[in-house]
Amino acid sequence: MKAKTFRDHCAQVAPWVDWQKTVDQFMFGDPETEVRGIAVTWLATDAVLKRAAEAGLNFVISHEGAFYPAFARFKSEDLHHREKRELLTELGITLMRCHDTWDRMPTYGIPDAWADFLGFPSEPRPRESFYKICRVDGLRVGDVARQVLQKTGPLGQTAVGVMGDAQKGVSRLAVGAGAITRLPEMHELGADILLATDDGTHTTYCGLWSLDLDIPVLTVSHATAELPGMMRMADYIGREFPGTRVEYLPCGFPTPWMIE
Repeated sequence: MKAKTFRDHCAQVAPWVDWQKTVDQFMFGDPETEVRGIAVTWLATDAVLKRAAEAGLNFVISHEGAFYPAFARFKSEDLHHREKRELLTELGITLMRCHDTWDRMPTYGIPDAWADFLGFPSEPRPRESFYKICRVDGLRVGDVARQVLQKTGPLGQTAVGVMGDAQKGVSRLAVGAGAITRLPEMHELGADILLATDDGTHTTYCGLWSLDLDIPVLTVSHATAELPGMMRMADYIGREFPGTRVEYLPCGFPTPWMIE
């Protein structure tokens, strides 16, 4: 198996992706590289890259980017980008981002894996949607938040943000992930409580919207909502490419929201 074999596979199974504009590209290395092993991770930190190399996994697939374009205008970033490329060269790793494919991938992808991980009964998700509706009949906002925390604690989530009345009864939970938890869009699915992420919300205008409209919003880390999908990616690759070594590598996210 060559590294490009996986990207070619994604292009075959993900018609929802614009393959001329997608971020699902090789970030470093040669797509023709013969794969000795695959590491799947949410974020390709230096520590993850080193662990992959130590384990003999020369192809790393990351959900998020591995460099720092948001800081490109700072002089120091030329140095930091160069150092990361030098590390990748030293480790002999080929690095690919798989984001747009996995954000809508049925069953194994981010939305379905996240909802399944939470353990609430759920409704089928249209392929074009980023969101999943879960049934939480008979529960209060606080009950839902506690179950989310109970499930996500082992991932490293130390708290769940709650906007709204914790005693309010709810029945339909819209579950979002990543940085695309658009609250009005989630509410329009008929949800009376929303599960969003830190990167997908803004404290001021999302808080105002939630409180004025009396629509409770729960918040977890961006990473927390996507880790179950990346774990399933490792399972998926193992199924689709039998005989290929594949491991899921944790990346140190989510970081703690509080220290007790």
